[in-house]
Amino acid sequence: MRIVGAHLYPLPGETRAVGTIRRIIDRHGVEHARLVLCILAEGRGNNALIDETSLWAISDLLRACPDLVEGKTSDLLEMFDALPLGPMMATVNELRGVVHQRHALAGMIYLYARQLRSAPIVFKPADRGKMRKVKISEGEKRAA
Repeated sequence: MRIVGAHLYPLPGETRAVGTIRRIIDRHGVEHARLVLCILAEGRGNNALIDETSLWAISDLLRACPDLVEGKTSDLLEMFDALPLGPMMATVNELRGVVHQRHALAGMIYLYARQLRSAPIVFKPADRGKMRKVKISEGEKRAA
């Protein structure tokens, strides 16, 4: 992977999302960022899609689903090789201005990963201190 200046349009295997890469490193460490970059740079057909949205979406997914990472790395890379990231990003782009692209893409990748696996993906429990208070519980919403 190669980093290009902000004034250039990135070619396959290039990115100009230096700030995003720096923020991922600062928040989650070099090894985590290296895995995210490896997934995008080494993935078949996905290397042209190394931007802020794809970097954050994959980072979020790897953090939320540690069982994806705990297995063999080759299995994880094979899953992302088969992932139709370009069409997913095009679909997510239709929601621009309404839904955060990063979150929508992470959800789509999660759904794809879940369909590929026979067992459900295991989530890392949410930090209660970071959860927002909700006025109505999910059960109350369903009952209404």
